[in-house]
Amino acid sequence: MTDIRKLAFVGLMSLGFATVGSAGCSSSNNGSGTGGSKGTGGTTSGAGGTHTGGSTGTGGTSTGTGGAAGATVGCGISDVPASADIATFATPDGGIGSMFGTFTYGDTPKPTATPGTGMVTVMDTVQIDSKAHYQGFGIYLNGNAAGTDCVNGSSFTGIQFDLSGSLTGTGCAMVFSINDSEHADPASSTPPDPKAGGAAGSYAPQLAITASQISSTVMTIKVPFTGTGSPAFSGGAASPATAVDPTKLTGVQWQMAVPVASDGGATECVWNLNIANVKFYN
Repeated sequence: MTDIRKLAFVGLMSLGFATVGSAGCSSSNNGSGTGGSKGTGGTTSGAGGTHTGGSTGTGGTSTGTGGAAGATVGCGISDVPASADIATFATPDGGIGSMFGTFTYGDTPKPTATPGTGMVTVMDTVQIDSKAHYQGFGIYLNGNAAGTDCVNGSSFTGIQFDLSGSLTGTGCAMVFSINDSEHADPASSTPPDPKAGGAAGSYAPQLAITASQISSTVMTIKVPFTGTGSPAFSGGAASPATAVDPTKLTGVQWQMAVPVASDGGATECVWNLNIANVKFYN
């Protein structure tokens, strides 16, 4: 069984690609983030847990200090995206819309995210051992330059993306999350994410990406915000146990769920993914 524990990072970076640290690291950036969770796993079609990585670069301003008495947390304002496109990866900086950005996170070696022609290739190799590993790639969503506003995607049904590649290794799995303010713990990062409005221990709903959805053939995966096929319905729980709030979006992410096993590091999880055309859909 894959044991996914609470882990979170936040960040606001300049547009482009960034790599962030793993557990125990602090950040001097503001932006979006959400917590991890406990989930089930054990097979390539199994479910894992999720957490978000942070990002590096220039920061905005915080609207409060999460966890402090009387602190103001959560996004009071959500801005409508300029278009349905989130990340086209059409240009070297990711082809991302205004106030969107990418990040990677995890233990060393961290995933690499290399932009190509209309896609990003995410790669990582992790030894399976007695330690839980959290490896992932994501896109943060900021409604404004200061990183204090969420993104309002409620005029859309959900988020879609094109996926191809491979994930190999016994017990290795993959999950996808749509992150929002209510499922983000404001005290789980330093400094607190000004958009996070959840209670301590909050984490985003998650959706298992099955083995049949990861192959050399490009597959368009559509993930609705609510209902059948949405995060938490087939990938694991959420805290609070509510659906994604499309009016207060803070990001999306893909995570490799690495099982915990005392096999002396003889087995690996190998991630080689191509992600493209990340967008809202109706």
